[in-house]
Amino acid sequence: MDKSRTEDLRVKKTREAIHNAFTSMICEMDYEKITIKELTERARINRKTFYLHYNGLDELLTELQEELAEEFISKDVSYGSMRDIRELIRLFFEQAASMPLLHERLMCSGSYQPIWEKINKRIMNHRRETNRGVFGLNEYAESLVFAYYGANSTILYRQWVADGKKLQLEELIEMATKLICQGMSSVVKSE
Repeated sequence: MDKSRTEDLRVKKTREAIHNAFTSMICEMDYEKITIKELTERARINRKTFYLHYNGLDELLTELQEELAEEFISKDVSYGSMRDIRELIRLFFEQAASMPLLHERLMCSGSYQPIWEKINKRIMNHRRETNRGVFGLNEYAESLVFAYYGANSTILYRQWVADGKKLQLEELIEMATKLICQGMSSVVKSE
């Protein structure tokens, strides 16, 4: 086997072990309690190996944030009509409800909420750029519309989780659609 290929495979496996240990720790504890010592023990690597791949936990977290933002950004969506908004709300809640515990923890856990806010901001900035002019408003007014949508979707999802997901997903989507669309209907074209 080619030596560079073997090294690439080792690098990939090491990064995967670091990533897996990190995500499992996020699911178990607040970010402030995560240590490189425990992470390296769980990943079965030494500290030196960790530092060959990352400068620290913040760099690892930034990489994770970017990966999660890309999951949402990769979806081709439009904000051009209320039908589009309703479909987008459905997509968001269906995707959020099917996410692994890691995503839910980042989105809903108190200590991770600022981290999710960065992910959400990245997503909404992308949406604003790719849908520029869709509402027929100036860029500052559109910025408010995207902030409204992004914040309210997240708030409603967090509340659903905090309430123990007592509503069926379809009920959540129906209620979120009514709440969000009623607010957005004044600036978005109807069908």
